[in-house]
Amino acid sequence: EVRYQPKGVVGIISPWNFPVNLTFAPLAGVLAAGNRAMIKPSEFTPATSELMAVMFSGAFSDEEIAVVTGGPEVGQAFAGLAFDHMIFTGATNIARHVMRAAADNLVPLTLELGGKSPVILGKSADIAVASARIMNGKTLNAGQICLAPDYVLTPRESLEPFVAGAQASVAKMFPTLKDNPDYTAIVAQRHYDRIKGYVDDARAKGARIVELKPDGEDLTQQEHRKIAPTLIIDPTDDMLVMQEEIFGPVLPVKTYGGIDEAIAYVNKGDRPLGLYYFGTDEAEREKVLNATTAGGVTINDVVFHVAQENLPFGGVGPSGMGSYHGVDGFREFSHAKSIYTQIKADKPLQQMRPPYGPAIRKYLAGQLKA
Repeated sequence: EVRYQPKGVVGIISPWNFPVNLTFAPLAGVLAAGNRAMIKPSEFTPATSELMAVMFSGAFSDEEIAVVTGGPEVGQAFAGLAFDHMIFTGATNIARHVMRAAADNLVPLTLELGGKSPVILGKSADIAVASARIMNGKTLNAGQICLAPDYVLTPRESLEPFVAGAQASVAKMFPTLKDNPDYTAIVAQRHYDRIKGYVDDARAKGARIVELKPDGEDLTQQEHRKIAPTLIIDPTDDMLVMQEEIFGPVLPVKTYGGIDEAIAYVNKGDRPLGLYYFGTDEAEREKVLNATTAGGVTINDVVFHVAQENLPFGGVGPSGMGSYHGVDGFREFSHAKSIYTQIKADKPLQQMRPPYGPAIRKYLAGQLKA
């Protein structure tokens, strides 16, 4: 039989982009498995982190759930603790440091990271529907989502219809951007400068830039660090935007001739956290699914597989390791203990012991034939 038992104390390092959800979602699996938890929320969301510390302390003792707040030095010390398991959600470059720290104590890890999650538009895709769904996923939280579509691969003949569809969908969702509470800002100046740098680099190297600003607003003089949804048309691989995870409202759009070309381009890069295919061609869809590797896939939309609690959520390779949500979270944070009870009769066991003779040879010969 297999018995699941709690691992013990699980460390949770949660990020700034969804500070509540990405603390409570893994915590649900941690507690369901019978563990205790220590939580290190992000220093980029200090008010939310402090609120969670107050909330948890009002409902749990520190021996059950403890929240540790602080900056990078605290985070580094936290990652070096001898947990029975640890889950980290965040950037791949930070995950390498977390993994090195955990290695000193041989702490098993769940890493939920990111990468360049591609969208493949099949020739059978409804471009108007696809462009609206893609731009909804790309503008949610201003693209600051680990599963946000990172770039689009489209048939050449669908490029301009996609651009038109993206413009129309953004105009419908966000008639204005600058003072619109439905469209959020970039979390910090460093990230704002990084994302703007991608656009400047692409423009300097010859890409066509399409800013989706329905009201034509000037966003250069503003205090909120908002960046308009931006398409980068026909980017080349020497551009920074095609080399790094974007994590912002900038969407490169590349064209392809045949589906094999699109699949080869996806497989040339690291295995992503998500992959998205749009189309009604079942054979083509199966070809994409079988020929690519990603943490998870949504068909005819983006991001939505993460919301299905009956599906495991996790990455593969540089986009993460391990998975959780639903029963998979219970299993991830449990130790599966194997138990075997020997039969009561001893005679069959005695026949397996020395000295060996004709009886054991006959038994082994029968097993070999079977």
